[in-house]
Amino acid sequence: TLHTNDAPSAVARLADIGVKRFLISSAVRSIMAQRLVRKICKDCGADATLSDKEIKSLKLDSKQMEGATIKAGTGCRTCRNTGYKGRMGIFEIFNIDEEISHIINRNESTPQLRKRARELGMRTLREDGVRKVLAGRTTAAEVVRVTMSDSD
Repeated sequence: TLHTNDAPSAVARLADIGVKRFLISSAVRSIMAQRLVRKICKDCGADATLSDKEIKSLKLDSKQMEGATIKAGTGCRTCRNTGYKGRMGIFEIFNIDEEISHIINRNESTPQLRKRARELGMRTLREDGVRKVLAGRTTAAEVVRVTMSDSD
């Protein structure tokens, strides 16, 4: 286990602890980052709306909001009036293909790795969290609390 802010940062962390970059690029196929968020209580979860601040924080647009099921827990005995019951993971999977291997071997920076991974379709922790907010499974506050902005 490595502790990093995101999956691409694990490459630099491995290099920091002495693993040669050519070994990282040849031996590692994927790196997964995960965070736990609290789940909205099923007993008291009710329809809700996102505040303008939450919409801005999650970088949502009206198209993404179409068909969304925004929920929030109102608090009940089941959840001890917290509105949450249990936890679930949000995930980021960084696949290391031939192109990413070359980037790692060229000793490019973590932001460059992250940028290229995003261009190749990597879904960030924040993006996976947003999907779960829009599905009514957790709240925007939870996702913002445990993830960094995708522009960081």
